[in-house]
Amino acid sequence: MRFSIVKKLHMKSIIGITLVAVLPLSACAGSAAASASVSEPAPERSIAVNTAIVSTGSISSELSYAGQVRAAEHIAIMSRVPGMVDQVMVDVGDFVEAGDILFTMDAVDLRNNIDSLRAQLATAEAAVNAARTGVNQADGSAMQQQRLQASGSVTQTETGLIQAETNMEQAALSLSQAQNAYNIARQNHNDTSSLFAAGVVPRSQLDQVEMALTNSEIALQQALNNHQIAASAFQQAENSHQQAVQSYQIVSGNMVAENRQRAQDGLAQATAQRNSLQVNLRAAEERLDDAAVRSPISGVIGSRSVEPQTMLGQGAAPFTVVSTDMVLIGVEVTETIINRIQVGQEVNVHIGAASIAPFLGEVSTVSPAANEMTSTFSIEIAVDNSEGTIRPGMFAEVFFTRERSDYVVVVPRAAVLVENGQPVVYLAKEERAVRREVSTGIDTGTHIEIIAGLSAGEQLIVTGQAFVTDGVSILVVESGGNA
Repeated sequence: MRFSIVKKLHMKSIIGITLVAVLPLSACAGSAAASASVSEPAPERSIAVNTAIVSTGSISSELSYAGQVRAAEHIAIMSRVPGMVDQVMVDVGDFVEAGDILFTMDAVDLRNNIDSLRAQLATAEAAVNAARTGVNQADGSAMQQQRLQASGSVTQTETGLIQAETNMEQAALSLSQAQNAYNIARQNHNDTSSLFAAGVVPRSQLDQVEMALTNSEIALQQALNNHQIAASAFQQAENSHQQAVQSYQIVSGNMVAENRQRAQDGLAQATAQRNSLQVNLRAAEERLDDAAVRSPISGVIGSRSVEPQTMLGQGAAPFTVVSTDMVLIGVEVTETIINRIQVGQEVNVHIGAASIAPFLGEVSTVSPAANEMTSTFSIEIAVDNSEGTIRPGMFAEVFFTRERSDYVVVVPRAAVLVENGQPVVYLAKEERAVRREVSTGIDTGTHIEIIAGLSAGEQLIVTGQAFVTDGVSILVVESGGNA
């Protein structure tokens, strides 16, 4: 036990001696280092930077406004001819050229009307010829032959008059039947409406009687038109007959002068009657052409709401045609930019759903006054879509130039620092950083305009500027092109 204690004391003594021996050595080493620092100062550390040459250029700031794409042309197609649809040629999504037939209407009644008018016109031509003959022969020569010809005209027009009267009677009968059918359909509709209101019959039955009522209304209108046409034809046939009778009386008279005047009057009336029929025939032929409903523009079928064998009124628009070769984008801008926007001005349009690259648009309309509710001005931009990548309904962002400067000093935005509220830049001169206070202008976020304090051709620090101070040593690692 005692040995252990003595041994421990001995070890402590050794450690103490060792420490005493080391301390003087450390002191000597410290004195040597101090002497060395006084005699040889440490070299200055240079800060690595990148530079670029200051140059001039253009800079502009923009304001963006959101809008939605719509088709430049969106036309509802309607039929001028009411009645039943005969054939449908196209469907939604089909491309059509201007003039292509979209659908046709049933044209049986139109063709019958044309046939009737042509028959009446033939009769009127005969009356004109008879009246012309009466004028030529009103001098009393060949009276017998004139009487025979005039008599033939009377007989012919009388036959036409009888036929026209028969047609009018048939049209009157058809009108009466159509009226009765309409009255029945209307009564049926009233009764069914009452039952439907009471919950006795389903909606589908009410829809059927409503369709029946609509069809009976159309049929009644058509019957009325046919009756009016037949009545007009009868009146025309009667006039032709009267003219033929007058012509016969003229050539049968004894007074040559009086007969000549009457013959001339008869010819004028017959000619007017014929001309009127020719106008009516042309109008009827145009209505027959209208039975084939055509697209007025080239585009894509946007909607279709008609099927063959369905009744179609004049107010219905069974098709819409959309032209997307040119699309329009409407935006609402504030008064801060409105005076910088003009018709014909080119703007950048970004439509992310169509392309990453921006489209070039042109201002097509500028509202002259602000919206009273929003205090904004409506602007419309036209964008070429000949490639078909832009679709109506897409979201668009339109960029308008707010301010612009040309031939000015423009540097990267990151190269400009703010120290104590003052914009500054650092230049590289003779391996030293030189602080320069500047005045700034347009700021785009990536570049900034230097109004004063910097000239083209100077070497600007563009990387590492945050780590330098005025006069500090720098090491240019890379000197790029223009800033």
